[in-house]
Amino acid sequence: MNRDNTWTEEASSGRAAHHQAFDLPPAQSETIQPSVYVVLLNWNGWRDTLECVRSLQRMEYQNWHAVIVDNGSSDDSVERLKEACPEATIIENEKNRGFAAGNNVGIRMALKNAADYVFVLNNDTTVFPDTLSELVSFAESHGEAALMSPKILRHDPQTEWPIRRKLNLLTIFCTLTPLRRFVLRLPLLRGRFYYTDSEPAVVQFLPGSALFFRATTFVTAGLFDENTFLDYEEFIIAEKVRSAGLSAYFVPGAGIWHKGSASGSKLRAKRYIENAKSEEYFFSSYVRLSRFGRFTVRVIRFVTYAARALRYENYRKHFDEFTTALWSNHPVSKN
Repeated sequence: MNRDNTWTEEASSGRAAHHQAFDLPPAQSETIQPSVYVVLLNWNGWRDTLECVRSLQRMEYQNWHAVIVDNGSSDDSVERLKEACPEATIIENEKNRGFAAGNNVGIRMALKNAADYVFVLNNDTTVFPDTLSELVSFAESHGEAALMSPKILRHDPQTEWPIRRKLNLLTIFCTLTPLRRFVLRLPLLRGRFYYTDSEPAVVQFLPGSALFFRATTFVTAGLFDENTFLDYEEFIIAEKVRSAGLSAYFVPGAGIWHKGSASGSKLRAKRYIENAKSEEYFFSSYVRLSRFGRFTVRVIRFVTYAARALRYENYRKHFDEFTTALWSNHPVSKN
């Protein structure tokens, strides 16, 4: 891919602000590629992480560095990854700190090392050879783009499209409940709630499996909100970005392949419970959904969990824990 690697005046001034805010060394020469730090969160999934790193190594973009944050794995992930990826930085968390806090560890390191961009990428993904070239090229020519995401392909029909509408009760029903499966299968409905066109565009929410940040975004909007353990991080960070007066873009010219919730699938009922907690925190702290709206969403979630509990012992075993999490009033707080 042919592209101009020189920086625009706007991008250059933004980087200067980033380096000053974090007391970092001056940015590199304006004639070389901007530096990209790729943050990968690993939890008992070294095989997926290694496959992702191998795909990164096949990219045409050269100025990138992998930061693997091991989130308290109980297997031999750290040893395996240190042996297979000596060029990567590997950080060991003493316990599983969840998605937001775990990734923040890697993001902080990227910022301290004067990254121009930070690519927070699920470890169960693989990138295409031109993924970073496309994302950096778009960001360099669109100084207003603070948060970006590539097109995310999957085996199943639930392609991870960005949400184009602001969240109201109807949008929540069609994108965040089981009704989503129906909406995604009907092109007319899918196009109303999701952005599926082939041109880049400003959107409301981006899929969380691949989030590409301009480093200065974290100076203005802050890092991931660590009040959630799992899920809704992409919704919260998008709200923080917009609240800071910045924009989120879908960049379909870039692409990745996503296996889909490799680590989360191991949690089953526990995953569903954490999702309910995060959803309640998001709605109460950021969306300010009405009491009626929150009650309606809770009822839908209760019915969905109960249906699973009828079929699976694991869900029945954690039913009391789920109902406590669902109907508790969580404190409203932000980082």
